[in-house]
Amino acid sequence: MGMVRLDFPWKSIEGADGSWNFARHDAVVAAAKAAGVTVLPILDYSHPAHPMPHKDPGPWREYVRRVVERYASDCPVFEVWNEENLGNFCGEPADPANYLVVLKSAFEEIRAAAPHARVAIGGLGNIAPLPYLEGLYRLGGGAYFDIMNLHPYSDMRNNPEGMLDDVLEKHRAQMEKFGDGNKPIWITEFGWSTAERKPGFDAGTDDGRFQGGADETLAAYWTARALGIAMAEGVEAVFHFELRSLGKERYDRESHFGLVRDNFVPKPSYLAYATFTAHRPSGSVQKNLPWRLDGRPGKTLFFPQWTLPAGGDARITPLRSRDAGMIWTTGFEGVRHLRFGGAEIRFFDVFGKELFPPRADDGGYDVPVTGAPTYFVGGILELPTSVTL
Repeated sequence: MGMVRLDFPWKSIEGADGSWNFARHDAVVAAAKAAGVTVLPILDYSHPAHPMPHKDPGPWREYVRRVVERYASDCPVFEVWNEENLGNFCGEPADPANYLVVLKSAFEEIRAAAPHARVAIGGLGNIAPLPYLEGLYRLGGGAYFDIMNLHPYSDMRNNPEGMLDDVLEKHRAQMEKFGDGNKPIWITEFGWSTAERKPGFDAGTDDGRFQGGADETLAAYWTARALGIAMAEGVEAVFHFELRSLGKERYDRESHFGLVRDNFVPKPSYLAYATFTAHRPSGSVQKNLPWRLDGRPGKTLFFPQWTLPAGGDARITPLRSRDAGMIWTTGFEGVRHLRFGGAEIRFFDVFGKELFPPRADDGGYDVPVTGAPTYFVGGILELPTSVTL
């Protein structure tokens, strides 16, 4: 874990009487720092004692200034609001013009208080909020953030392929259209709920929160695959929502997004996430190589690859080569004969267990390729050209 994203709600810091209390957030930032974790503060939400910030940004500016002055030495990035494009924004239908007032005033205060801090746009919710983002760009909003920020959840019971890669490519194209193509993209929320479906759930009458989520093992596979897609698409940072499940309600979808349960027992997704970060740690460099092979609709072979940083995990990295990658499929599952540009290749499953596929006389390996990603390290995969998908 490199960063943790947390709300710094205005109303929890400034009291109704105008007093300011940072004790809780001081403790959180200090605890994170002691653990070697950086905090990403979310500057968010209105305050009942003040006008809505898009109507009178003065009090909002003071809140932003106080938070940034206090935490900029430990927090290099500040996020402005959360999912401002969904539902309503400050009591009104979501409108990029209203958000722009809040974003611009926060950006100016952040730059004044901490010139080297970066500003992330509030995480945009929904699969593809392109019309909202285009409206913000046309109003000049691109001048007031440094990091594009998305929340590309897929359907709670569906895999990421064909959605996540499409969303990222469309957003990058829109950024390029408005001259913003060089800005990094962050994903500050993604994940799958593993809630049970409420017995007798009726889609016509019951709250959608009780329709159930993903199978825990499938969620683990999808988590690893989503991380692989994000890195292949050039995403700079990814945050899973969330670390710990709330666990308040057995059938409530919102209570079961965590990588661990409410009692901190790891779910399979935790192990898959930990395996991914061990095999592609910070400092890895994504290779500029093809990373998917499309077959029939929805049937694809994926094989993103990267170069590991020097001094990696000795249990994983052979001394001869720092080339590594992962492979999975949404098509035909089975053993595939794979060849690599390396003298010796090591293989690991999605949960970190080492695999020992047989090696053929031509130097290739007969590797099981399924929906559960397999990691390889020690050489570059020779790109498949003829595969039944």
